[in-house]
Amino acid sequence: MTKFLYLRLALNNLRKNKQTYLPFLLAATMLTFTVYSFLMIAFNPGLSQVHGGAQFVVVLYFGIVVIALFTVLFLFYANSFLIKRRKKEMGLYSILGMEKRHIARVLRHELTLTWLVSMVAGLGLGVLLTRLLFLLIRLTLRIEAPLVGTVNWAAVWVTLGLFALLFLLLMLYNGFQVRAVSPVELLRGGQVGEKEPRARWILAVLGLLFTGAGYWIAQIVSNPMAAIALFFVAVVLVILGTYLLFLSGSIALLRTLRRNRRYYYTPRHFVTISGMLYRMKQNAAGLASIAILCTMAMITLGTTIALYNGSEKTLTEYYPSDMQISLTTPADQAAVLERNRELAKETGVQIVDEHAFQAVELSAGVSDGQLVDIDTLEMRNLNDYSMLHSILLLTPDQFALLEGAAPALAANEIAYSTNADDFPGTLALGDTVYALQKLPPLAVIPCRSQGTAFHSTLLVVPDEAALQAVMDAANLKADDRTPVYTVQWNVQGTQAQLDAYYSQPNAGNAAQGTRTLRVKVELREEWYAMYGGFLFVGVFLGFVFLLGTALIIYFKQISEGYQDHDRFVILQQVGMSNLEVRATVRRQILLVFFLPLLVAVCHVAGSLHMMTLMLFLFGLTDVPYIALNTFLAAVGVAALYWLFYGKTAKTYYRMVKF
Repeated sequence: MTKFLYLRLALNNLRKNKQTYLPFLLAATMLTFTVYSFLMIAFNPGLSQVHGGAQFVVVLYFGIVVIALFTVLFLFYANSFLIKRRKKEMGLYSILGMEKRHIARVLRHELTLTWLVSMVAGLGLGVLLTRLLFLLIRLTLRIEAPLVGTVNWAAVWVTLGLFALLFLLLMLYNGFQVRAVSPVELLRGGQVGEKEPRARWILAVLGLLFTGAGYWIAQIVSNPMAAIALFFVAVVLVILGTYLLFLSGSIALLRTLRRNRRYYYTPRHFVTISGMLYRMKQNAAGLASIAILCTMAMITLGTTIALYNGSEKTLTEYYPSDMQISLTTPADQAAVLERNRELAKETGVQIVDEHAFQAVELSAGVSDGQLVDIDTLEMRNLNDYSMLHSILLLTPDQFALLEGAAPALAANEIAYSTNADDFPGTLALGDTVYALQKLPPLAVIPCRSQGTAFHSTLLVVPDEAALQAVMDAANLKADDRTPVYTVQWNVQGTQAQLDAYYSQPNAGNAAQGTRTLRVKVELREEWYAMYGGFLFVGVFLGFVFLLGTALIIYFKQISEGYQDHDRFVILQQVGMSNLEVRATVRRQILLVFFLPLLVAVCHVAGSLHMMTLMLFLFGLTDVPYIALNTFLAAVGVAALYWLFYGKTAKTYYRMVKF
């Protein structure tokens, strides 16, 4: 009978407090749906039959880890808000004779019911939307995969276990909160944190220094490896700086404004500043969290959308031709060309842009006008990574096979083409200093047998002596000095003809010494599996971050409404008109809730340079394009933020009832 009493109390409490519990339940449901969806896709056996499926699964697991961490942090935050709102009620239970262990039991029942409902709703939503999710995967990955669309019980059990553990921790936390305070403290628990905070100038200055240091790091990095290594340092500094600025900087600013008598002692400013200052200590952490979540949503959506939209361009930069074969002898080159013509005749396709050439491929450092042996670079020094170049070394006659004409070179002159911004004007090789002549944009991009380093460079040397000088400066071993014989071409035809062509034993089977064979059609599938995976995860993560932002805004509006009701009634009683009160409320909530959005935009702008460098590693080097996608993502997040604010502000206005 007692158990049912506690259960009835829990149900009654949930019903009476639905205004605050419903958003918590919604958050738990949506997070359950997200975790199950990721696990269901990752555990799907059909992914093993897809080109690039392994890469997609790795990206999914990364997303699962991020969402799991976010789920823990956010549900603890939301739960602490609920407990604070309920402390007065629990104190009343205690004074009326209910023991603390009984109050804790009621809270356990409430969380158990919340867990059950969120699991049923979240998992049910995941099962219902399985086919839609697989459709989205096929669209983003551009695949036709035999993905299993039934209930994935492994994903169900993992999701249930994860959230059961999390809700168990919430129960323990709530029990500790109840047992650790006296009934009197419980009665006034909802008012804790309303003392006017002191301005801690040292913390405010530290906040400025931390934020400035994070921005400075983001601006001074000059290569992708340095950006990756310093990214988390910059992120931690900016997060710490943001919290310190909201916690101490905002208080210091408001107290400074209050000391300005001419500004402060007007009805409009007096109520706004005093009201914000009165509770800024408890508001600041939530506002800083909103700023960080908005920043994460903007960056996540902007970068993943930019990567996906630019994936075809980067694919072409990495693999310029539909087919490319790297060989070890000229005889193999001839065999490949002949076999390819036979395949074209059999399948009806047309071979275009066919090129055969030889070049020496090497990796070396370029620093201060000198070629540096890659083995001498200290990779512990991040600046050394920016020196790395993948060099394709051609003679003028081989360059002419690609471009149709050889560059006019003097004896001590080398022509070059590179994607590096700071290539020198001269190059010292042994005792000779070569002048560098920049080539016009290449009509034919030569393929390589190996992947490129951070910089892709082509050198056209005037003679055999210069060729040997470059290889000597790079300290190439004897085996690496052998030229690579490459054949590359594009294929045209109907889809049926192309399918027949690619299904035949390819031209590489005609060669004995094939180093690498790259078929762009197959590589495109793996490419979109990876970049489509980033987009899929990025959109989900952006949705989760926006969900967290919306619910924090809602919880803060509810908290503000409870605390402001009596205060605005008093203001009207002492002479403020209804219109003045409304104007004061409007200014206050606009300042409080749009300041985080402004901070988020500043964070995104400050991080843009570092983000573009990191995207260079994925082959996306178009900085204006990256900036445009990030800007559009920021605009979209800002629009949704305005929508969240407008909806939750209506709840606030209803609660203060003036």
